[in-house]
Amino acid sequence: MPEIPNLQPFVQAVRCGSFIAAATRLQVTPPAVSKSIAALERELGVRLFNRTTRKLSLTSEGRQFFERVAPLLIQLDEAVTDVRRSPEHPEGLIKVSVTPTFGRHCLTPVIAEFLQRYPLVEIDINYDETAPSLVNDGVDVSIQHARGRGTNHVCRPLCDYPIVLVASRDYLGRKGVPQSPDELAEHDFVGIRTPFGLAALHLERLPGGTRKGAARREKTFIHHPRGRLTVAGQPDVSLIAAIRGAGIAPSSVPAVLPYLHSGALKIVLPEYRVRADEGDGVGPRIYVHYPHRQYLPAKVRVFVDYLLERLRTTDIGKAELDQYSA
Repeated sequence: MPEIPNLQPFVQAVRCGSFIAAATRLQVTPPAVSKSIAALERELGVRLFNRTTRKLSLTSEGRQFFERVAPLLIQLDEAVTDVRRSPEHPEGLIKVSVTPTFGRHCLTPVIAEFLQRYPLVEIDINYDETAPSLVNDGVDVSIQHARGRGTNHVCRPLCDYPIVLVASRDYLGRKGVPQSPDELAEHDFVGIRTPFGLAALHLERLPGGTRKGAARREKTFIHHPRGRLTVAGQPDVSLIAAIRGAGIAPSSVPAVLPYLHSGALKIVLPEYRVRADEGDGVGPRIYVHYPHRQYLPAKVRVFVDYLLERLRTTDIGKAELDQYSA
């Protein structure tokens, strides 16, 4: 059976991507990490890493071993930690991955409050549109539009996240103001490209609408936007293009509120919202992903519970949006 002291350097090397970074995390020297991993490979009788001067990558045996060992080390570390300290005072580093727009406009203020309440916890945030692997990428909590269908983690709805269509007054003056979803085909769009491809817009009319005389029922339209500009990775960039008259852009409410307030942008079809569509990862619902409870460290459990308490019942931006949707 492999010695436990040799397992931790192996797991950290995978998560950090190099022996040097793993040594820094473990507060040991790089040769010590290399020696531990070499000893582990001798014990197992297999090579765990493909070593080159430019890149460190796992062999197929190394990948299989990592996926089985990493959760067990989390359990062991958590067992030791729970014995040493009270669960009411969690401590340690939490690695969080979050979609950029939601992270900047909604999550960061909540995290600031969380850190004030739990002074022994540290948080490392990565703003990324792509959904990471909780195990392979060493992420504790992932917050994304995509629901995901993995069997090795928990996925829970966190909050609703309204998305509207906006355009500049200059653009609408040149192209006209669409009065129905059918007229969107005549307009240019700033497209949003997701990891699944160019996002289609699933428009759903609000019950009763927001305009006088709107039908009191919901109706959904699907529009495949066309335009000469597509944005990937940074959805907020589409707002800059929309302000310059490039076309109509979908935007989350928190991101667009300052531009609505200044008059730089105006809501298009205010009685409609872009509804959730799990197929392309774009929609008004945000999900929180984290490991199963049996592998969940106390610090992560407290953090997830705090997010659910603060955000789960929040209809983000609805009150502010109403004044611009009349």
